[in-house]
Amino acid sequence: MSLVGQLLRFGINISNEQMEVYPHLIANGGLSVAMGRGRVYYVDPANGSDFNDGKTPRRALATIAAGYAKLTANRHDTLVYLAGATSASIVDTLDWAKSYTHFVGIAAPVPVAQRARIFNSGNTTASTPLLKVSGSGCIFRNLYIFQGSAVATVGAVEVTGSRNYFENVHFAGIGHATAAAGANAYSLKITAGSENIFVGCTFGVDTVKRTAANNQLWISGAATRNEFKDCRFLSYAEVNTYTLVKTAGGQDRYTIFDNCWFYNFWENFVGTLLEACDLTVTTTSYTLFINPSLFGIAELDAGDVSGSYVAGPATAAGCGIAVTPTT
Repeated sequence: MSLVGQLLRFGINISNEQMEVYPHLIANGGLSVAMGRGRVYYVDPANGSDFNDGKTPRRALATIAAGYAKLTANRHDTLVYLAGATSASIVDTLDWAKSYTHFVGIAAPVPVAQRARIFNSGNTTASTPLLKVSGSGCIFRNLYIFQGSAVATVGAVEVTGSRNYFENVHFAGIGHATAAAGANAYSLKITAGSENIFVGCTFGVDTVKRTAANNQLWISGAATRNEFKDCRFLSYAEVNTYTLVKTAGGQDRYTIFDNCWFYNFWENFVGTLLEACDLTVTTTSYTLFINPSLFGIAELDAGDVSGSYVAGPATAAGCGIAVTPTT
């Protein structure tokens, strides 16, 4: 490899007698990921071109598909999304199948609708997500993934891989009235994926009214030891039997919700949901809630499912329920 090539690999670009340094530590608002020995590629939907090599911000690619194609599995290659006035889009399901590759958004790290945003531009096949994470050992940070397809059974993200880390990612499914009327629509579905962790993430939207019993989080199959920490679950429903979280059975050991809050908007404060979760009883799994908070929801699980445990400042029956103060 030439000297110039070696410098580029370490994030140093020399051109026109000037030197630009792109350190192998991408950081923004406290969100950072160490690149290690992997390569870094940039996507800039507003200014990039897929004819570029993507190796520096000035030579950024335009599409996520082109950026993903550059990554090599098991090398800790990282795709960096440079947010701007133009959003990125995915035409059909993008299967993130390359283990130990990472995806980081460079934008203000707000918790909802981050500007490192990915929209649907043609994903119209029923029962398919916009993004599928089948790889393992990957990091996703500071991204907004919005599924607005007019199909009843699509979702935003499905995770089938294991030991992935998600931080400050907004999983925004059910973004169209047709999906809101579909019983199998979702924001995030975990299908047999195990030991994934979600930190400071947001699930769902509160701008499209749900008219069917769909879910913001749907856990299915042998999904073991998944954890949600400091996360928020959003909903807009005016039928009190709808829930935000569903487990379909087959889980093993535990699922943890640590310091998470569950929120449903009901116009004019007319009603509240009966429960936040629809949990399926299994003999091999616990569902653990640590300091949960409920807003517009009566309780965690109206079925009082065995195998669920709540640690909080109040008794289990009333744990975490927010009330309107008296004047």
